[in-house]
Amino acid sequence: KNEKLKFHPTCYSGSRNCQTSVRAITEMGAACEPALQKGEPPTFLKAPELPSSWLEVTVVLTQHGTSHRLAQLKPLTFERKQSQPGYPTVVVDPGVRYQSCLGFGGSFSEAAAEVWAQLSPEKQDRLVDAYFSSDAGLGYRLGRLHVNSCDFCMESWSCCDAEEMDLASFNMDRYKGVIFPMIHDSVKAAGCPLALLASPWSPPAWMKDTRQMCSGGKLRPECRSVWAQYFVRFAQAMAAEGLPLWAFTVQNEPEAMTEWENCIYTAEEERDFVRDYLGPQLLRSGLGDLRLIVHDHNRDTMFQRARTLFSDPAACKFIW
Repeated sequence: KNEKLKFHPTCYSGSRNCQTSVRAITEMGAACEPALQKGEPPTFLKAPELPSSWLEVTVVLTQHGTSHRLAQLKPLTFERKQSQPGYPTVVVDPGVRYQSCLGFGGSFSEAAAEVWAQLSPEKQDRLVDAYFSSDAGLGYRLGRLHVNSCDFCMESWSCCDAEEMDLASFNMDRYKGVIFPMIHDSVKAAGCPLALLASPWSPPAWMKDTRQMCSGGKLRPECRSVWAQYFVRFAQAMAAEGLPLWAFTVQNEPEAMTEWENCIYTAEEERDFVRDYLGPQLLRSGLGDLRLIVHDHNRDTMFQRARTLFSDPAACKFIW
């Protein structure tokens, strides 16, 4: 009972909300380990003095019905004092550390890149610096991009619209217009490679039982192998562009049937696709070091999905 436990969950940032990877569930037991011997009293690090710049908060306001448009207001200052009873309190003790954080980031969507491309070069640099520069901005180090089109695109499209089981006409031309240039500028602003996460909203229409990318539908069983190869081709094309991927998710929101691009997977279908097709294809193609993230969705059914996905050892070995 007199043991201090260390737990290191893994998180990533998606385009709509921050989701905790189901990996945390399965690794909880392995990640928790005693840091003290029995009977040894716990010790706490002395909280270091914070630099004065950390105690001042810059306030920027944009407000409807006023002239405030990214207006910088009077800064706020943190104060060391006792909180009043009944008031919400946030206690930050930098001397006690538990989780490690991979980083923060955002999404490179076609819609965002189209707007960015219409800016002047000076404003383009200012925008990416605001997100990716560690000196002048937020210091983002993660980036997510869509495989094929998504709901933040100008229209529905894929990298291989023709029904070809060998993907003969596969190409990344759509990305070369505005998406790749924005990512390259973001990498330059960051001063280091970004951890890029790629997620499909839908396979090409011809691979689905509905023959359309939007409004539901499932991956046709006879297309599971070619869809797995599609992931391989996408990762290889990204590497050739000088933007190697860090990870894939199997499917964006696999339980959601929406009016935009989607593809429905049950937990069993996602498990089988990873185990029998996607995982082996990545491994055979020399891409086994790519992280493969499952259940890219909301947290309400996370435990049930994780139980199905991770209870199969053959599937589990491919999942990050």
